[in-house]
Amino acid sequence: MYKIKNRIFVEKKLNLNDRIELASDHVHYLKNVLRTKVGDSIIIFNDSSNCLALVENITKNSCNLNIVEYEDIKKETHSITLFFSPIKRSPLELMIQKCSEIGISAFQPVLMDRTNLKKINYERLKLIAIEACEQSNRNTIPEIFSPISFDEMINHNSQNNYLYCSLRDELKRIRDHKLVKTDKIGLIIGPEGDFTSEEINKFKRRENYYGVTLGLNILKSETAAITASSLIMDQIYYAK
Repeated sequence: MYKIKNRIFVEKKLNLNDRIELASDHVHYLKNVLRTKVGDSIIIFNDSSNCLALVENITKNSCNLNIVEYEDIKKETHSITLFFSPIKRSPLELMIQKCSEIGISAFQPVLMDRTNLKKINYERLKLIAIEACEQSNRNTIPEIFSPISFDEMINHNSQNNYLYCSLRDELKRIRDHKLVKTDKIGLIIGPEGDFTSEEINKFKRRENYYGVTLGLNILKSETAAITASSLIMDQIYYAK
């Protein structure tokens, strides 16, 4: 693995000796923020490879790279989808950023009974997810889907196991559930004020939905998402 800090995601197939022209937003960052010069090295990557590239030319509006080293990488084996009730822009962006760094595979907004916000800037969130992966040395960019209804989430049942974080009493902790890396895990974070009783009852009627607690304190949605994501990743990768 290359130790150069500057990483840029490229949404195309990469090969040794390829010459790559970067998009304008990357050019601005390299030239004006990092002060990149001809001959400097950077890492470009996609979901299957890391490449060491040399800057051959950089101007105000363009940057051309030459791939001089190529490394195949293994794709992520875990699959964790974060189902969440949309929240305000700033905490939502924080949640996307930190959960992308941690390892969430996909983000699925869900319109629940107490959801107050329904508009989401998907292009902005995708950019935040990409930047988080560039910074955290992660190659897989999480997907961000369009909103679905609560019943659509329940009826689709696309994951092996669902964990819903709730304020209700007598719930188990995440580490009390035996999760493995090969599972498709759905993590469900409710709106401010928790799920309604009707939503909880719908969870309980499903065999693979499990309520979990994150402790005694009342957490904001973004805090709950970040905390639960970390606990799940720790369990499936590091717990004995």
